[in-house]
Amino acid sequence: MKKIKIVLIALAILSMGGLAAAAETATPNVLLNPDKPGPGDIVIITVTGVTGPVEGKFGDKKLYFIPAKDSFTAVLGVDLFTEPGTYMLHIAASDKVLSNSVTVVQKKYPVQRLTLPKDMVELSPENEARADREQKKVAAIWPNETERIWNGNFINPREGEISTRFGLRRIINGITKNPHSGVDVAADEGQEVYAPNYGTVTLVDDQFFSGNSVILDHGQGIYTMFFHLSKVLVKEGQQVKKGDVIAHVGSTGRSTGAHLHWGVRVQGARVDPLLLIKLKLE
Repeated sequence: MKKIKIVLIALAILSMGGLAAAAETATPNVLLNPDKPGPGDIVIITVTGVTGPVEGKFGDKKLYFIPAKDSFTAVLGVDLFTEPGTYMLHIAASDKVLSNSVTVVQKKYPVQRLTLPKDMVELSPENEARADREQKKVAAIWPNETERIWNGNFINPREGEISTRFGLRRIINGITKNPHSGVDVAADEGQEVYAPNYGTVTLVDDQFFSGNSVILDHGQGIYTMFFHLSKVLVKEGQQVKKGDVIAHVGSTGRSTGAHLHWGVRVQGARVDPLLLIKLKLE
């Protein structure tokens, strides 16, 4: 009986050694979902056949890999203004450097043509200077690197019909404007706005275009923002939990009626918010 036990233990040790060796000799593999993203898409990068830690870059953007059972995953944002073409993805893991090409394909977004009074389109020098200052203030947020705060799937901050979709290109009085970099949710004045995940309030401000605004930092380069609010219930530096009420819907700033504009940045890239809440991150 003792001999049988010794043999079984020896087999178990050999088996464990074989698994470890298999992990060390496994061929590293990089999977992209979607495999051919378009501007404004969110890509899940999965790396298998490595033991970690895993680091990566897409252009000059740092990627944050999260260990899973037998793989590592990262969230990549493809900016709305990215031109179709081939871009390089560099990943370092297990003393190996993996280089993969990412093909960004063209993605069509709707076009809206509007004719508006001149005073609704052209800004006074004072307002233009203010808007420029505020834009620079917000742009300074995106490069900041913070630890992961988000946990699990992101939720919808406000249920409702989408009145203006992400990527909509407006041509006003014959002049092409920047595409819509968020989504507008039809909602009544005063309705609650919820934190889509755990995060830190990194900006509370009253801005010319976006009115009462809140930006949440969820860590690892993921930010969510909420504009035209009637009332803000949080302060800069405050920690929020997923589902916390952070504000009320409004029509402040350059707005023609009550609605929630919300947007998402992933490593600074402008991406479709509806794609974020579809991700399975549990």
